[in-house]
Amino acid sequence: MHARKGKRTVPAATTRRSVMTDWARPVLDRLRACRDELAAQRAALDAQVAALDQAIAALGGSVASVKVHRGGRRRPAVRKGTLPAYISQVLHAHHGPMAVKEVAVAVLKAGYKSRDKTLPKTVGKYLAAMPGVQKVGRGVYRAK
Repeated sequence: MHARKGKRTVPAATTRRSVMTDWARPVLDRLRACRDELAAQRAALDAQVAALDQAIAALGGSVASVKVHRGGRRRPAVRKGTLPAYISQVLHAHHGPMAVKEVAVAVLKAGYKSRDKTLPKTVGKYLAAMPGVQKVGRGVYRAK
C-alpha cells in the first residue's frame, strides 16, 4: 500500500516535540530555577522596603511612592512623521482650542503630506482617540 502523495510519514520517536524536549528540558529547568531565585530576592527586597517605610513613617517622615514597572504592555510613543505626531505638534504650538478643520489645515501647513480627500474626518478620529488631547466642545480640541 502506498502513502498518499504529499503526505510525509514520520516515526513517532523522531517527532520534533520529542527531540526538542530532550535538549530543552535541562535548559528550561535552569531558567525556571533562576526565575524562582529572582522572585525570592524580589520578595525579600519588598519586605525590606516595607520595613524602611514603616521606620520612616514612625519618625514622622513621609515616603514618596515609587512606581515599579512590572512589565506588561505599554502604549508606544507616537512615531515621527505620522499624522498623530503632526496633530500633537500643531496643538501644542497653538496653545488653545482648535476646530478639527483648523487642525487639518495646520497639519498640512506643518508639512504632513497627504492625498486623503477626507483629511478633516481622519484628523477628527485621531483627535477623539489621542490620550494627550482634551475635547473642549463639539469638534473643538486642545492639548492637555
